[in-house]
Amino acid sequence: MNRQAATINGVEINYTLGGEPGRPVVILCHPLGVNLNVWAYQVPVLEQHFQVLRYDLRGHGGSAVGQTPYRLETLAADAAGLLDHLRIDRVAFTGLSIGGMIAQVFALQYPERLSALVLCSTGSRTAPQAKAGFDQRIQKVETEGMGSQVPLVLQNWFTDGFREAAPATMGWIAGMLRSTRVAGFVGCCRAIQELDVLDRLPAIQVPTLLIAGEQDKNFPPAVSEQSRQRIAGSELKALSNAAHLGSVEQVHAFNEAVSGFLQRFLL
Repeated sequence: MNRQAATINGVEINYTLGGEPGRPVVILCHPLGVNLNVWAYQVPVLEQHFQVLRYDLRGHGGSAVGQTPYRLETLAADAAGLLDHLRIDRVAFTGLSIGGMIAQVFALQYPERLSALVLCSTGSRTAPQAKAGFDQRIQKVETEGMGSQVPLVLQNWFTDGFREAAPATMGWIAGMLRSTRVAGFVGCCRAIQELDVLDRLPAIQVPTLLIAGEQDKNFPPAVSEQSRQRIAGSELKALSNAAHLGSVEQVHAFNEAVSGFLQRFLL
């Protein structure tokens, strides 16, 4: 793994690019509070056919915090700036949770740079109740630190059975959460609160796959279906026995869906 850093829009961004040069590029954008390592299960499968670019959002992993709070447009511009730095013209953008929100904004801001879109466990508009919930999370993390988020995140991201069966995996995810800077977490929470692109989705004209966990409490398949109806020709894959982080809980089904979709449209 060739991990590097680049100054993008005035902020040092940590990234890694793997796979055979010259192949189509897939960019992977991680969920809130973790880092690029969360995609570890996807890399070996995707690198059979593609170059894979992973990076840490501002204030996450090895990336600097920069100026907070963030906006989704700024986070999408970071991805575009990273592509400029690497001299990559077009990508298939795969994002999960806030990564999927950034992917949608990227698709709307930089349509000429997009070859395909994969939106995982995400939405296109933040409801008032969810905005209030993020206010509560922000207050808690600012007073108690990132460790305060671990129980809630593990409960929301995984089914009860998987949490009980995979304690080592829970420790891995918890470790990433605890290592995230409070300012980066809060900055991204503020960006999520502003999400409202649902009515703009018909402008997206690239092949699009939506993936949702059937037991995801916050982004169930019905939420993805609202987005799917607005993106012409898009497809929806529901993962059984999966909550929010299907890329870990149902890794094989997730990988087959993403790899198969990208091979259809990029190779």
